[in-house]
Amino acid sequence: LVNEVMRSFGTIDILVYNTGPPKPGTFSQLTDEDWEYATRLLLLSAVWLTKRVVGHMVSKGWGRLIYVTSLTLRQPIPNLVLSNTVRLSLAGLVKSLAIEYGQYGITANGVMQGYIETERIKQLAQEEAKNRGVSIDEVIKNWSAEVPVRRYGKPEEIGYLVAFLASDKAAYINGSMILIDGGYVKCVF
Repeated sequence: LVNEVMRSFGTIDILVYNTGPPKPGTFSQLTDEDWEYATRLLLLSAVWLTKRVVGHMVSKGWGRLIYVTSLTLRQPIPNLVLSNTVRLSLAGLVKSLAIEYGQYGITANGVMQGYIETERIKQLAQEEAKNRGVSIDEVIKNWSAEVPVRRYGKPEEIGYLVAFLASDKAAYINGSMILIDGGYVKCVF
């Protein structure tokens, strides 16, 4: 992937890392293999990709490392033990990269997205509906009611934040995990 980008564009200035979700489930339902897969999916793939691009950014003296993750870093969600646990390590990676590479004009930040209109939300709603014996529409309506803005976010709203973080206007934002969730997470910090 990195070689293909280098051949096509000659440089890598911005990395936006986003991956699919790990398997839902409770602690007692998950196998050792589930944990290993989630660690490779959510942490190690970010590490491996970052290792392959950050050198290009250092040599250029500018770069943006942006990791799109989940609000589960701030507020664990029932039945998402893998996401609640493994995604926390991305926050440590972001802060570590910010400290190490800020001197080279490279910023590292995370975006913790809340409920966004995606296939993942539909999948989770379907699971919840099945477990509770209700309709998917009822689950989505109930979940939306928990968000102070009374709706799910749109994918483009995440894109606007990522585009800002990738710009020169965000040069002093470094090592931050930014929550974009319509006010869903109730903690102050």
